Amino acid sequence: MKIILKITGKIFDEDDISTLLTLKQSIISLSEENYRIGIVTGGGNTARKYIEKARQLGANEAYLDLLGIWTSRLNAYLVTFTLGDIAYPKVPESLEEFIQAWSYGKVVVTGGFQPGQSTAAVAALTAEASNADLLIIATNVDGVYDKDPRIYKDAKLLQTTTTAELQTILERSQSVKAGTYELLDPMAIKVIQRSKIKVIVMNHKRLSKLKNIIQGNEISTIINPE
Repeated sequence: MKIILKITGKIFDEDDISTLLTLKQSIISLSEENYRIGIVTGGGNTARKYIEKARQLGANEAYLDLLGIWTSRLNAYLVTFTLGDIAYPKVPESLEEFIQAWSYGKVVVTGGFQPGQSTAAVAALTAEASNADLLIIATNVDGVYDKDPRIYKDAKLLQTTTTAELQTILERSQSVKAGTYELLDPMAIKVIQRSKIKVIVMNHKRLSKLKNIIQGNEISTIINPE
């Protein structure tokens, strides 16, 4: 089974390394069971701090995106070095480089590719290019809610949804400025729709149960392309 796992940059903001250790153990375990895995890392608060400083200094959105991309690649190298020999040693910087790295049969870890493109879009593109069976978005919530759970206490977790429904939900709350992407941006959704990629949104705190989530036995949301 081929899987692309997009992990939130928030796990790199944590003071302890427990979540990163859990990620490492889960990826090693799945690799030993012959899962093919690609990982896409977000930039986290480090990226947002650089972006905000540069924004205050007058940098344009393209340059701000580059700061986020470079930070996400630094996070990708951290994961790569943690995984050791099972990982492809260089972080790809484009889809072409990802495809070449993927051909070696190792775990491939990447960050952002280009300005105007979120790491969620990168995850969707790499899932498409690798003919992945599943795209997993590990974020800071349990799945997709019918409205923003950070604002509305009565927000309900959806067990299943479609890309069309998700797009409607996100249009009410999501920005596409550098450093503000959440879940899936419009480009990511379009790639998922055209390639019919099955998506699971999960909480990154459940990475220890990644195999159960893949099998549909843990709290998460399944997004069906439509």
